[in-house]
Amino acid sequence: MNNLISLVMRDIKIFYRTKGNIFFSMLSVIILVVLHFAIFQNTTTDAWAAGMQYVPIIQREHLLWLADSLMFSAIIPIGSVTISLTTLGLMVSDREKNTLSDFLVSPIGRNSLMASYLISSFIVGFIMLLGFIMFFQFYFLIMYGIGFSLSQLSMILLVTVGALIFGNIFILLLISFFKTQQALSAVGAIVGVTMGFISGAYIPIGLFGETTANIFSALPFAQIAVLSRIAFMHRLEYVTPLTHEMLSGEIARTFGFELWIGNHHIPTMGILLIASGTTALLLVLLIIIFAKMKKAD
Repeated sequence: MNNLISLVMRDIKIFYRTKGNIFFSMLSVIILVVLHFAIFQNTTTDAWAAGMQYVPIIQREHLLWLADSLMFSAIIPIGSVTISLTTLGLMVSDREKNTLSDFLVSPIGRNSLMASYLISSFIVGFIMLLGFIMFFQFYFLIMYGIGFSLSQLSMILLVTVGALIFGNIFILLLISFFKTQQALSAVGAIVGVTMGFISGAYIPIGLFGETTANIFSALPFAQIAVLSRIAFMHRLEYVTPLTHEMLSGEIARTFGFELWIGNHHIPTMGILLIASGTTALLLVLLIIIFAKMKKAD
């Protein structure tokens, strides 16, 4: 246990001590936030205004809150993957510098070593995403005079934890095939952009066309994004004159706060089961891969 704690502390210290780690781990999120305030916020609000003309009492402020909620909710699934990619990249760096080999000939077991990478990555990711959640809270309070309720905050934190668990398992599985930081950096740039599209952050998922939208919706990235949007829009009826029933169906499908695959609507519990099952499947695959690597050693 002492060895595991020491390894976790080592990994966290290296992450924060290495110049550029924080910036590059959040680069995709930073770009998204800048684009939101520069372009997406007004264009999304205008699109909502055009579609909400049948609600005479709705104000632009209500639609701005809706646009902000939809965009900020996408940061949770995107950040959980991009942060994990940077923090778990330490494993590739250790392998490239033969530090990993030095650890493996010491009394430290491979299982403890792998666990330390995962735990440190989870801790770093949670701290950084918690910082964004606090920013969202203050932003909503300043701009709209209303923040997250306790129940809503609990939902957001639960989604964040789930997103980080999936993100870390997925990224650790991905980087097990890479041996150099250069190759991982190239993949990282692709993953960040791809996540933005799959989560519907750049373009609403319903505008991609039925086939592409169905493919995206079948991926856990989009499913976690839907859960995040459900949490962020929990107080919709308290903040705006809109109701969840008014936005359900085609509107919810287009903007990604309901999950549809084909003509089938997947309820929240169904999304949780699918995402949890996919995460468990990836974990089993990861265990098998590392078991084979252990035998190879």
